Amino acid sequence: MRCPTCDRSELIESVENYHYRECGLENITLSGITVRKCPECGVVMPKIRNIEGLHDCIAKFLVKKEERLLAPEIVFLRKSLGWSSSDLAKNLQIDKTQVSKWEHGRVEMSKSNELLFREIIARGKKIMDYHREGAARKAATVLRLFVEMGQDREWKLAA
Repeated sequence: MRCPTCDRSELIESVENYHYRECGLENITLSGITVRKCPECGVVMPKIRNIEGLHDCIAKFLVKKEERLLAPEIVFLRKSLGWSSSDLAKNLQIDKTQVSKWEHGRVEMSKSNELLFREIIARGKKIMDYHREGAARKAATVLRLFVEMGQDREWKLAA
């Protein structure tokens, strides 16, 4: 396959870990996926199968983590539901300017709103093993997350 950006070279395929920044989170690494690279212009094109399943896997991880949600995680989770910031505000019965403050890191989401939001995500994504009592108990921090596609072609957290 020729590079769609520069059209000067064939793309070179390799299997490697890929830092998945496109989801809006800086801490997601996809383990062992096919990546195509152009040796001329440097464009990198990952082959991500079952992207909806991947995003469900990431959402499940975020909902279950003990640490408080960070601003980019709130954005990711909102988008995983297909909601606008206005939709989130309506569902939490708050002013939409509050959502903007959370998503830009100007104000931390209250614990009660965060737990409600996690519950909405868990129910919307059919996450059955969500345990509310362990969520949002620690200070916010960035956790490194490795995700891989299993033999069953489903995304899961890497060991």
